[in-house]
Amino acid sequence: MLLGVPGRPDGPPSLCDPRVMERFILEARDAERGLAGCGPPCDLPEAVAVPDPGVNFNDWRRMDAGARAREVGGGQAVLVAAVLRARELLPDPRLRPTLDRAYSAARSLARLLRGVPTPDPPRADPPPGVRVRTLARLLGVHSSFLRGKVRLFLADACRR
Repeated sequence: MLLGVPGRPDGPPSLCDPRVMERFILEARDAERGLAGCGPPCDLPEAVAVPDPGVNFNDWRRMDAGARAREVGGGQAVLVAAVLRARELLPDPRLRPTLDRAYSAARSLARLLRGVPTPDPPRADPPPGVRVRTLARLLGVHSSFLRGKVRLFLADACRR
């Protein structure tokens, strides 16, 4: 997993460094591509909740920084829970390395997102989401969520 950024030996990586987010996106895309065509071994025996990765740009522009932070933070928490649940539901040892890496990356990003300076948002329910029935779709949602809402959130937060 992502341990740091070359040239930054001190402290944790900053999400305002675009290389950090690109690394998370690359890892998510690699995991998604690695399971393309996986078939029945990647079918989840029950539907798993994930955040809606789609972005309505008009709604996004109207949201304040706190609402955006809740949307992204809540969505990332749902993704962490979804990957953890998939690990529990899919016992195939060939899937374990992919699931372990996805879980580690999702947790690392959630931890880093908590450090992004935003107005202190009140606790809220997770954002509305969708349900998926395959591991490939779960990882696809993760990749889309990173490329969409997380990237938009960071672009705004890092400008401040």
